Amino acid sequence: MPESSGSDVEFTAVPEANALLRNDPFAFLIGVICDQGIPAERAWIVPWELQRRLGHLDPARMVAEPEAVREAIQAEPKLHRFVNKVPGWLVAAAQKVISRWGGDAGRIWASAPEAGELQRRFEAFRGIGQKKAAMAVAILSRDLGVTVNRLDQNDVAYDIHLRRVFLRSHLAEQDDRDHMIGVARALHPEQPSALDLPTWVIGRTYCAAGAPQCAQCPLTRVCAKDVEGAALAMSS
Repeated sequence: MPESSGSDVEFTAVPEANALLRNDPFAFLIGVICDQGIPAERAWIVPWELQRRLGHLDPARMVAEPEAVREAIQAEPKLHRFVNKVPGWLVAAAQKVISRWGGDAGRIWASAPEAGELQRRFEAFRGIGQKKAAMAVAILSRDLGVTVNRLDQNDVAYDIHLRRVFLRSHLAEQDDRDHMIGVARALHPEQPSALDLPTWVIGRTYCAAGAPQCAQCPLTRVCAKDVEGAALAMSS
């Protein structure tokens, strides 16, 4: 998940990569797909690096030249951890953008869709599940100025940071996606996904898997600090 600075969202440390993600809807879709199994900064720079290697981000050309996409992802330094899966996901996404959205990924979130419907549109892409879809809706509405209706339908992204923070603090009692989504809905019914970014920041900055910095964490006074219990829940 990219950092929000209150103005222009900072997906990466490269201004040109950030501009591409803000201005090219298909680049944004690629970033969403790639945000898995690697640090967020590395995932969100993939569209820019892929454009540099291919010379374009044209969905039609990607569908016509799938081997070029695969070679660009797999060339050293590799653009992703999942070098066998990601090329297929990206070519499939290009094909769906062409067949379902007239070649324009921006149409996925045009016309002020409801959050639940927009999340389902993202989940229709290979490589995008609940976590990525919910995250994408939140970023579009929070950081990129996209009008999304019924944000009460925009659930939290069930990712590793949310799971760890919710379990250690005893906000959640079990490591279950539906349970944690229900907790977030109860805590912030107007827009459950508003809990995503602060939970992600706390998880990355203070609530690390190995050595949590509980004394410095903003939640230290209210958190149960149940590190052992959370570890057991997440391993079961």
